[in-house]
Amino acid sequence: MALAVALTSMYEPVAEIGVGAYGTVYKAWDRASGRFVALKKVRMMGTENGLPQSAIREVALLKRLGHFNHPNIVR
Repeated sequence: MALAVALTSMYEPVAEIGVGAYGTVYKAWDRASGRFVALKKVRMMGTENGLPQSAIREVALLKRLGHFNHPNIVR
């Protein structure tokens, strides 16, 4: 719950962009930069072995994208 409070102090949700198999993407206003960003709330379906493999793959991909200097990648 503390993470949700911290995120709402950093970002102002504006609209729901879409819902997919792994979660929901929201358009939000970044209060610090004054820019619009996309936030993804990942659906964590219960698994016996911890995190779903799909979530692990997505996080790994996003970490690799962190090496690129692109205006659409928010850190």
